Amino acid sequence: MGIGVVLEIRDDLRKYCHISDDGSRIDYFCCPVSGCNYRTRLGPGALRMHMLLKADPKIEGRYCEAHDSFCQSHLNELSTEMVRYMNQFPRRELESS
Repeated sequence: MGIGVVLEIRDDLRKYCHISDDGSRIDYFCCPVSGCNYRTRLGPGALRMHMLLKADPKIEGRYCEAHDSFCQSHLNELSTEMVRYMNQFPRRELESS
């Protein structure tokens, strides 16, 4: 059995995803905010939306100070460019039932 391709994701963006055990694809995208267990296979856009919604103080029911603080200090990483970049990598797709 040969060695598969190992993803080379930028170091600053690795915290937003969990790589499969064999290193060949993104298993899921995850929120790096401490205490938040959000993860998704819907793609990097869904993760970005989660982060931005939780950081918006105008949405009282969803607002989280930890997300707001994280987003403020990592604003350059939460751009649509990040979504485009992360979308180029192979990933585990949603399983239909």
